[in-house]
Amino acid sequence: MAAVLGIIGLIIFIVCVIAFAASITWLVVKISPTTTGKKRAPKSG
Repeated sequence: MAAVLGIIGLIIFIVCVIAFAASITWLVVKISPTTTGKKRAPKSG
């Protein structure tokens, strides 16, 4: 029974870590300045 609880705990931990990373990524994308209004200089080569 302890092994089953350990596996469930590990799965919950992995889900929490992935959710935390996704939320931090979403937050950085929302906070970081957008570049949609800026025009990039054309590359001349």
